[in-house]
Amino acid sequence: MSIAPSLDRLVTLTVPRDVLVVSGPEAAMYLHGQISADVTSMEIGDSSLSFLLEPRGRIETFFVISRTGPDTYVADTEAGFGEAMAASLERFKLRTRADFSLSQWQAHAVRGPQAGEPAVGASSTGPDNAPQHVVRPPHWPLASGHDLLASPGGVVSQFGEGGEAISADEFDALRMVYGLPAMGTEIQPGDIPNETGLVERAASFTKGCYRGQELVERIDSRTGGRRSVCRLRAAAPLAVGDELRDSSGASVATVLNAAALNGTTVGFARSRNDAGAVAYTASGGQVQLADLF
Repeated sequence: MSIAPSLDRLVTLTVPRDVLVVSGPEAAMYLHGQISADVTSMEIGDSSLSFLLEPRGRIETFFVISRTGPDTYVADTEAGFGEAMAASLERFKLRTRADFSLSQWQAHAVRGPQAGEPAVGASSTGPDNAPQHVVRPPHWPLASGHDLLASPGGVVSQFGEGGEAISADEFDALRMVYGLPAMGTEIQPGDIPNETGLVERAASFTKGCYRGQELVERIDSRTGGRRSVCRLRAAAPLAVGDELRDSSGASVATVLNAAALNGTTVGFARSRNDAGAVAYTASGGQVQLADLF
């Protein structure tokens, strides 16, 4: 039983995403000092994973930031977390020439080896120069594909044409196989960024100061975090909260999420950094563990 991804067809799904548009002549400067991604190095069309952290360094929101224009950025996160992200960024703005607009968009996701090469980074704007569409990579570490974010009222045609529309449950299982934890399931407000398995992709260690940086840098310089989110695969069903043990019976991981896919169980666990590639359930069932990427 391999933990390697094996999607061999083109699949599509449309899901809601909370989107915060940040625009203005000081938008880049402000975001650069607030979020963990290196905003000022982004070119138009670039996107990156990022954290928004509390001043003490704990996670408030995990999201994707995209630059869509000279002074315009689009931050998208799981539905239900945009309001907290917007309120937190507004709280520290203080006379900064940057405007925020929060709304719910639709993410049209395409995954699979036949996804082709869309115009990733392309965006369109309305009469007021507000972004209406954004095409970006999915940021699943091991997957090919792309996402098109469409604003309310935006029209999407022929995006993902020929793909098989799948259920939200199957899409979520594929997300776990392909290694991207999500806000609200595997990543919770108050979590430590270094224990998500994504700090190398979502936080810059060269950009200089940003809110919550001290904790991220301190943990990275000392231990890199005692635990990390990893992918899992098992033959038997697993449930959130199940403890996984090593061959000696010591607890090495806790299941964060699990789902059935093609006759096996896939999911995420938070494991000790010294855990091996194989763990066991309380009944002795074998569980394979692997890094996110």
